[in-house]
Amino acid sequence: MSDSVVLKTYCDGFMQNIVFILLIKHKLNNRKMLDTVYWNRRKIELGMGLKWYFSIMLLMPIVVYSQKEDFKNKGFSVEASAIVLFPYDFKIPSEHDEISETSTKSKILGTSVHLNYYISKSFAFTASSGYESINQPKIAYIPISSGIKWVLNDTKESLLTSFDFGGHLGQVEKFGVLLRIGVGYRFVTAKKILGDFELCYSHQNLYKTFIKQDNRTIDYHNIESAGFKIGIEIY
Repeated sequence: MSDSVVLKTYCDGFMQNIVFILLIKHKLNNRKMLDTVYWNRRKIELGMGLKWYFSIMLLMPIVVYSQKEDFKNKGFSVEASAIVLFPYDFKIPSEHDEISETSTKSKILGTSVHLNYYISKSFAFTASSGYESINQPKIAYIPISSGIKWVLNDTKESLLTSFDFGGHLGQVEKFGVLLRIGVGYRFVTAKKILGDFELCYSHQNLYKTFIKQDNRTIDYHNIESAGFKIGIEIY
């Protein structure tokens, strides 16, 4: 083999090695570039994640503070509520034809508006009126009552108790007695608006006359019932 052929073969091999090295370097550069892009993206994603994390961590005390924010020291508020009661002790004269059905079929439904005056963050005097009806026997009336509300904590969200005492107007013969006690929880629903849920006990003396075909009259109803009340309070 001549020297020229050997030299040509050597040069070709050398050039191939150079091209191979350049290709490897190019691939390494591309891989390095891809790795750089990947890690830069990961840093951005991690940074955004940390940003949201710390934002949430910073907002949590604000949210908790808004829920624990003190209620106003004193002043008026207006509350609208709906009540559902289920009589469990319904004492009426024995000649009433529906005496056997009263304990299972009777229920009291009603709505009311309360005017509250807070003398402190935890204590308020209340006055209320509304409309209620019993389906068995059918009696509709207007409850009138005044009472007190005691909020256990001086914050917007808190356990509470209520006590109302009054009577009845409307389609009844006498004012009678209305006594209600509630235990519940007050919570924030919107700015300047609170919601509340209460479990209620109710005692009522209703005077309503039913004239039967034999001219017998039934005019007194002593009702013990329990149920719940839901409402919103604007302050």
